[in-house]
Amino acid sequence: MNAAQVHLMTVHVPIIGCWGLSVLFLLAWIFRDERLFQICCWLLLTVLLIATVAYFSGPLAYEMLEQQIKLNTETVEFHAMLARSCLLAMVVLAMVVGNALIQGFQGETIPRWQRMLILTGTITIAVFWSAAAHWGGLIRHPEIGFSKPEPVTDADATPLVKEP
Repeated sequence: MNAAQVHLMTVHVPIIGCWGLSVLFLLAWIFRDERLFQICCWLLLTVLLIATVAYFSGPLAYEMLEQQIKLNTETVEFHAMLARSCLLAMVVLAMVVGNALIQGFQGETIPRWQRMLILTGTITIAVFWSAAAHWGGLIRHPEIGFSKPEPVTDADATPLVKEP
């Protein structure tokens, strides 16, 4: 298995994982389910580990792909910058989650503001992972990008109303 395959297998986990965990954190919030909250915290740390593998396999996948096709470097660099920002944001969120897990182990109650921070952080990171994924898709699939309308020349223009 090469780096491009590892990258493609692991990049979907942070996106789907963060969206799914957003729903589960919200359910834990609504139903005040402590066990579900702890499970979500552990799953978020697992998603972070897989996101780390995805991030560090990206440059190797780029090198392999660069030898096969011509790539738009601006798209690749913006995708890498978004992915790096998402990974760092997840590391910060993981510190808050780790703190919540330690509080739970010590029998302390986790404040509502901290739970809300974890929930909103997970949703925010899910949005940014989705943006990073879109830009990653543009690397090999330019057809999903934003298209620019072509200017219409006089020869191509057809009159909308026929004059008598």
